[in-house]
Amino acid sequence: MSSCEQDNNTNKGIKSRNKRDLEQQIEAQKTPEEDLREKLDDNQKKGLDFLKEALSSDSELNKFLNEDESKIKEALDHIQSELAKCTGDDAAGKKNTFKEVVKGALGDGLDKFTEQADSTCGQGNQ
Repeated sequence: MSSCEQDNNTNKGIKSRNKRDLEQQIEAQKTPEEDLREKLDDNQKKGLDFLKEALSSDSELNKFLNEDESKIKEALDHIQSELAKCTGDDAAGKKNTFKEVVKGALGDGLDKFTEQADSTCGQGNQ
């Protein structure tokens, strides 16, 4: 009888190990975007969503995602702070214009992104 109990415990150990291995495989299969999203706050996630809309291809997004994480977060914070200025008349139009600005500024990488990617939302009539 004791050998049956021992087999039972061994099976439980194997099942537990298999489950843990499966969880690690799933973890390893995350895309760079999914991995980054886990590290972002809500505003940065909104900035990333806006950025995805602005970029016309997955390769442009992947290039962005391969940048240094601190630069990515800084860029996403900047995007959100600029978007917060887009209120009032023609806010949607100004946001669309800002998408083009963001896309152009990313062409030069993230080093000068915050200097080059300013919206026109805070200027003139709101």
